[in-house]
Amino acid sequence: MKQKTPVKHLLLSGLAIAISTLNAFAQTNSSLVADEHPFSLDDHFQAGWHEATAGAGVMFSPFTVGPGRPTVNYAFGYVQAGYMLNNVGHDGFFRGNWELVPEAFGAGIWHRTGHYIVGWTLLLRYNFVPRGWRLTPFIEGGGGTVFTDISHQYDGQNFNFNLEASGGARYFIKKNLSINAEYRYQHISNADTGRRNIGINATGPVVGVSWFF
Repeated sequence: MKQKTPVKHLLLSGLAIAISTLNAFAQTNSSLVADEHPFSLDDHFQAGWHEATAGAGVMFSPFTVGPGRPTVNYAFGYVQAGYMLNNVGHDGFFRGNWELVPEAFGAGIWHRTGHYIVGWTLLLRYNFVPRGWRLTPFIEGGGGTVFTDISHQYDGQNFNFNLEASGGARYFIKKNLSINAEYRYQHISNADTGRRNIGINATGPVVGVSWFF
């Protein structure tokens, strides 16, 4: 019997745990919004608003079962330029909006094959915006292109594609400034355009800072 990939289940479980923990933390601090810095986060998640983000993370692989998966562990930095596509809508748990997020990143490989990974990703993000909270959880996913010098016995060539998915949250420490934490999954492969296409599956924690304007 073919073994099912654990990627989807592990990502969903990790996201559920992260959101539950952060929501519990936010409930103990939600009064700060009204008592110390009265403002509505709805102002930041309107159509046409922008979010500039910079951060860093570390990724560990292999993440999935299967023979021949390479160990490629790397640390990376990234910048993002988010654009809010619509105003906050719905209510209850799904209250939030959509955001388009181009990202550029560069990584240094610190374990096993290769030296660098550089690329870009176009992400679509859904922001959860609970009423009266400083905390805004999010989920996102997207794809892009990558250049890397890992051994070609795994990827076949320097040019590759990447797919990403992550879940996390921002916490607003000031009206327009937030600190962010997420857990990210990244897949890198050449989509069968090269002679070999084993690819990389990696996951890891990511932190960042965002400015809204």
